[in-house]
Amino acid sequence: MRARDLAGSYPAVSADADALGAARLLVREQLPALLVLDRDDYPYAVVPSARVIGALLPWYMREGPVPTTVVDDHFDEEAREAMTGRSVTEWLPRGRITPAVVGPDAPPSQIAALMARKETPIVAVVERNGDKATLIGAITATALLKHIIGGS
Repeated sequence: MRARDLAGSYPAVSADADALGAARLLVREQLPALLVLDRDDYPYAVVPSARVIGALLPWYMREGPVPTTVVDDHFDEEAREAMTGRSVTEWLPRGRITPAVVGPDAPPSQIAALMARKETPIVAVVERNGDKATLIGAITATALLKHIIGGS
């Protein structure tokens, strides 16, 4: 079994895509992470859903303890407004997570090691042909676990 066999189609967005639309894609497809592609359709970033949630928070909630007395009835509205009219690149959390990328012949052990080292829930599978790279799909942590330990 190789990466090409484990890879499945995986929704991706361009770095220039609408941030709110990208976040809604995560919700609609129940994705573990947002896969962002650059202008050449090459993996640019992987943003786990928890990091997307972190990007919605005001700085004071991300940087330190949140007082229990802080109650913000307008949080949902403010979070949506913060994404509105911004591209994914403008809105990405600081400390972009460079994607884990393997070739189509990578074995499961290499994929697992890369996933663990980068602490990422997806690995992009890219086939290279000279200077051109084509995204074949992605392998989710769930798909890799299913392969390694079997189904239910």
